[in-house]
Amino acid sequence: MKKFLNIFCICLFAAFVLVPLYAQTEDGGIVEVDQSVSTSSSAKTYLVDDAMLLSSPQAQALEQKLSSISERYDCDVVLVTKANISGSNVTGYADDFFDGNGYGRGTDNNGILFLITMQEREWAISTSGHDAITIFSDWRQNQITGKMLPYLKSGDYASAFDAFAQSCEYYLSRGVPSEETLSGEDGIVSGQGHSSGSETEKGPLDPVWAGISALIGLISSWLGSSAKRSKYRTVVERTTASGYEKLAGATGNTADRFIRTQTNRTLRPTTTSSRSSFSGGYSHSSTHTSSSGHTHGGSHGSF
Repeated sequence: MKKFLNIFCICLFAAFVLVPLYAQTEDGGIVEVDQSVSTSSSAKTYLVDDAMLLSSPQAQALEQKLSSISERYDCDVVLVTKANISGSNVTGYADDFFDGNGYGRGTDNNGILFLITMQEREWAISTSGHDAITIFSDWRQNQITGKMLPYLKSGDYASAFDAFAQSCEYYLSRGVPSEETLSGEDGIVSGQGHSSGSETEKGPLDPVWAGISALIGLISSWLGSSAKRSKYRTVVERTTASGYEKLAGATGNTADRFIRTQTNRTLRPTTTSSRSSFSGGYSHSSTHTSSSGHTHGGSHGSF
């Protein structure tokens, strides 16, 4: 009877576990970006190739791709190349270029801009707006530039800029994820919107497999505990200590003796954890204020 009750309780618990898992949607934990089309951005130029790094066909194709992404996700995706910035701070230049040229969509001016300057051999990313700053976190920016840098160093600018556009589209399509979703990311998309090799972004665990795993774990725990309980079924509860008194008399141990009364106390050292510049996770987005007083996220480096 007791075994039947145990099995019934396990099945009942498993049912409670599986029901919410099946009710979970595929995009659980992700708040999608508003993808409404803005009609006020038709005159914007999303590729500003002042350094003339691309051929005319390459520039035309990239402009079309950046414009399409910007319209689809209601977030300006901009790429700027400069021959030089006359010794200006690369981050400040990128922020001011974004603000001064009217980029950004919606009331929050959502957008991301990548700037490359050839004489200084530097690059900068500037993000604006709550959604864009959150989507393009420090860790994700690192993934984007990591994809681009090999091409930039080899002088293959068309491939580098295509990687930027493709990566932005990928992360915009993912929206603003939770910390749990982001913690599974280990790369960015390649090819036609699909991941390859180890470059994947892991989403929520499939509900069916999650339920099966939970049920297997419960059954394994029950079987293990049952096996251990069976070893102690010969133990009988006693109401007196007579048996223990006889044992003590047989061994001649009738009293306890303290052989040492001094105790030493040593302070146990404590450790403190520190967090990296990426906040040890994936959703951290560092921000700063531009010369025009707007809040921007971003990063910078050299190539």
